Amino acid sequence: MTEDGMRIYEGLFLVDPGFANKDPEAAVELCKGVLEKHGATIIRAELWAEQRLAYEVRKNKRGAYILTAFRSETLKLAEIELECRLTERILRYMFVNREGVPIEKWFKRYDAKPGRSRESSDDKDEKSEKKEEAAAAS
Repeated sequence: MTEDGMRIYEGLFLVDPGFANKDPEAAVELCKGVLEKHGATIIRAELWAEQRLAYEVRKNKRGAYILTAFRSETLKLAEIELECRLTERILRYMFVNREGVPIEKWFKRYDAKPGRSRESSDDKDEKSEKKEEAAAAS
């Protein structure tokens, strides 16, 4: 913990996809506003992805994820969580203490890749090689 009593946290918000699709900047600003209202200092905030959910959350089958990095006092997290519960457009949220972990490292892990599927690139390479070999054999 730093000398001012603040720690670095990762915040992952699941936001109503209709709202996030209409105005992605407003969705990010909503999450930043909730954090700043309770004295958090935003380091980084971005729209991560919009995905199909494993199960319905408040009658939504899809959700938009917003990833944030912020500095806050530990005792303020309870207030931030209460605000998230009361905000209708925030469907779910999760905060993780990331003190000591470089921000670039954990943001990089969540970077959305266009056209990315569940298959790894190695699996795709093997499949394309097999297709090429089959085509060459024919």
